[in-house]
Amino acid sequence: MSAMQRSIHRGFVLRRFFLGACLVFGASSCAKPPGMPTPPKEVTVRTVVAATKSVKRIHSFPGVTASVRPVVVSARVTGFLEKQHAPDGAMVKAGDLLYSIDQRPFVASAKQARGTLQQAQAQVPGAKSARDLAARDVDRNRPLASSGAISKQSFDQLETKLATSDAQLASAMAAVDSASAQLELAELNVSYCTIKAPMDGALGATQAFEGQMVGPGYTVQLNELMELDPMWLDFAPSATEWPLVREQLALGPVNALVIYGGNDSVVAQGTLSYTSNSVEASTSTLAMRVTFPNPKGEFRPGTYATVSLDLGVIPDVLMIPMQALVAREAEFVVWRVGANNTVSAVAVQVGAREGEDVGIIAGISAGDRIVAAGSQKLVEGTTILEESATAAPASIPTAGK
Repeated sequence: MSAMQRSIHRGFVLRRFFLGACLVFGASSCAKPPGMPTPPKEVTVRTVVAATKSVKRIHSFPGVTASVRPVVVSARVTGFLEKQHAPDGAMVKAGDLLYSIDQRPFVASAKQARGTLQQAQAQVPGAKSARDLAARDVDRNRPLASSGAISKQSFDQLETKLATSDAQLASAMAAVDSASAQLELAELNVSYCTIKAPMDGALGATQAFEGQMVGPGYTVQLNELMELDPMWLDFAPSATEWPLVREQLALGPVNALVIYGGNDSVVAQGTLSYTSNSVEASTSTLAMRVTFPNPKGEFRPGTYATVSLDLGVIPDVLMIPMQALVAREAEFVVWRVGANNTVSAVAVQVGAREGEDVGIIAGISAGDRIVAAGSQKLVEGTTILEESATAAPASIPTAGK
């Protein structure tokens, strides 16, 4: 077969194949190449009318909880630890007995101090009587010394005796004071043998065990007691937040919502109670603290949490439902309803969020109708059938930055 014949034959085969394909897949598919799917003429959606409203200015920050009073439970006297009365980790009340130290040596010292005091007190009456007698002798003989009935030397001896009696009485009374102080110290040491909780709180793990020598020179720290109600939450926002916080503090207390880290069901209401007097230069942050009640002990020191400060109200914010936003690459768009109920995609700038609503900074205006639900099938120029047209929600119970 010549080259020309082979070419004619190949063309004949290709024409037969193409004709067969048209018969199998339909003549219409062979008439023109496939194109984009034809958009539906009408799509049923739900729309809202964008409206302005006042929005709470809520700024949220991460923080860590801390005890208002972390107290080290210490042994103030040296002795053998007799008993731990509250188990590790126990919740205790102020005045509860925590530890007891062998008090027998201290009781004996107190008895000895009491005896010394009694001895000193017994010396006072005799010294006082001797002093009074010497004073009377001086008083009686003073006129005689003036008249010359007795010699000046005899009168000087009487005055010297009075001065000696005064010194002896003062010494006796000083001995009483010293013995009294020693007894007081001894009784204090006896009291230090019973260690009680200074406030309500949670105990940590004990650092000493029964039969161990504790106190100065040995194990001093026995445990740590953490007060849990109220609690602190420490956080450090950027220093750029300070002007707004200061403005709100000038109006009154700044309220705060504390949310347990990873558990939105554990929350507490508190107030801003402390701001540092200086900015941390290396981080440009300002240390702040919120105080909040914790009656159930749900928060423990060292808990990671989120604090949301109520910093007033932003008026006239254009709000739309979050579900009206459509993410497209690096921007958000909304479908705006125009003339003849046709839609067009409009890029918007997103601002503050409040609950299920979001603020719009630019892109649309108050009064614009936008698609709030059912936008999946929309393309530019689609005509919509509207389920309802209502104003955007007026209030949302929960707010966030």
